[in-house]
Amino acid sequence: MIRACLIIFIVHLCFIFQGCATSEHLEGSSKEEAEEFKMTKEEMWNEMERLKVENANLQRQIDTLREENQRIRDENENKIAEMRDENENKIAEVKDENELLNEQINKLKEENKTIGDENQVLTEKLTKLQLQYELEKDIGKLRVKVLSGDGDLSSAKEMAKKLKNMGYQIELIGYAPRSNFFRNTVFFAPKFENEAKRLVLSLGGNAITKPVTWSSIFDLIVVTGKSP
Repeated sequence: MIRACLIIFIVHLCFIFQGCATSEHLEGSSKEEAEEFKMTKEEMWNEMERLKVENANLQRQIDTLREENQRIRDENENKIAEMRDENENKIAEVKDENELLNEQINKLKEENKTIGDENQVLTEKLTKLQLQYELEKDIGKLRVKVLSGDGDLSSAKEMAKKLKNMGYQIELIGYAPRSNFFRNTVFFAPKFENEAKRLVLSLGGNAITKPVTWSSIFDLIVVTGKSP
């Protein structure tokens, strides 16, 4: 557009200068020369018209380019806005997923802790059962005799029944040499003191242990007393 305006301005200047020169020339020129000048003037007018048309075409092209540029700019802004909204939605979705995962992780941690506690309890119970099994297996090998130390054979029978329920094998039930035992007493042969102490703890009450001071084939001798 600027180029076209400059061309028009230059043409106008040329026309002015040419007019001045033509006036001087016409005073002393012939009709043929005047006719040639007239044709040249028409050509210049045609050129001006052509430049106007070209300028109008250029202006339309510029307007078209402006519209296209604005359209592209609007499309880009819309795409940017859509991408921004899409990214915000994705970020929100990721945050929601992360929160859900954190909740699930915390829930799993609580469940694992509960399972761990239950496993610990079960392990302790299993350990106790294993110890009890080993103990029963060991005490089942002991040679045990039960004697009544209170003069009543029924007390010896009750004690034998109790010991059998605990896993002991009772080989003999009878009367003690004397009937004035006050407490339940567990006599133990050499090397069986620990077994005697374990049995006393199981019996509870006033039960006591004593070593066997005479020759015996039994590992443990349990004597019932009047005040167990």
